[in-house]
Amino acid sequence: MTTIYDVAKIAGVSVSTVSRVLNDSGPVSDETRKKVEEAVAAVGYRPNPSARSLRTQKTDLIALIVPDIINEYFSVISRGVQDVVEQHGYHMLLCNTDGNENAEIDYMQMLENGRVDGFIITPPGPNLNQNADDYLRSLGRADKPFVMIGDRLGETGVCDIVTADTSVGTREAMMHLLESGHSMIAYLGGPEAKSVATNRLKAYKQGLSRRGLSVNKELIYETDLSLQGGYETARRMIDQWRSSPSKSAGSIPTAIFAVNDMVAIGVIMALRDYGLRVPEDVAVVGFDDVPLASFIQPRLTTVAQPKYDLGRLAAERLMLQIADTGEPKRKIILPTRLVVRESTQPRQDVPFL
Repeated sequence: MTTIYDVAKIAGVSVSTVSRVLNDSGPVSDETRKKVEEAVAAVGYRPNPSARSLRTQKTDLIALIVPDIINEYFSVISRGVQDVVEQHGYHMLLCNTDGNENAEIDYMQMLENGRVDGFIITPPGPNLNQNADDYLRSLGRADKPFVMIGDRLGETGVCDIVTADTSVGTREAMMHLLESGHSMIAYLGGPEAKSVATNRLKAYKQGLSRRGLSVNKELIYETDLSLQGGYETARRMIDQWRSSPSKSAGSIPTAIFAVNDMVAIGVIMALRDYGLRVPEDVAVVGFDDVPLASFIQPRLTTVAQPKYDLGRLAAERLMLQIADTGEPKRKIILPTRLVVRESTQPRQDVPFL
């Protein structure tokens, strides 16, 4: 195995000079740098990253912690993170937790164990990961370098936060459905105790109230935040309404607002299985605008989040923290926008069940 000593011998320089060239850690003449680089290429030398980490106390690794890598929302975020960290000479570890709290804590502990230089964490999914949230707070108090995408703790000052204005996006989606003539709008969301679900459910209720409509608790469903969760919850909802003895044309939902696109796509699949048409029988709105939203038939009306920019800005804030620039912790809120496609249309006065 070739070593740094082999490189130094071929280049005719000292080991410390080779180290300065490889680590860009000191002044070296252009001629000497060229000799070292040619020697490295000639012997095929590759620095040992573990040894380098011991010397510099840096790993050049950051972790991105997500609950569901299958969800395209997180795939686009990861692209934004990766593009930035690679520009800074870092590599990204993509850590999928499946929403499991113990897995989240294990990945966060990589920072304290010196296995990564920092991490970016997203909302944990439908689970209430209270112990993981407490651990995040302790890392924040210790001024460890990490950034949160989405305000999962519901508080500021813990770390840098990069999030989207989802409450405004929800209000726009509700206004679109209400202006299309829908008054019986079902809501499929996550646990109310989670900040993302709380904010969107609150905006859903506000949209109804502003039109003088009462909130029907029977139209609010808690679901797993996945395609399968949306599919199963929609089937349960349809079965419930079909079997209800008090069912009437004025009490049947004609639209469904889903907490994210994967849930919405699962809803569309369930409606099809029951022979129901979208949007003729029931309108469907999602949230996030994942790539699949514009390919499913009918194409999904949704609220677009700036997913790539969420990842990009989170990575930029993390790089500043790792560089110890003294930048104060910030909360960055990005705008959303409603994207109207074929899964919604003005209501037809024909109940779908």
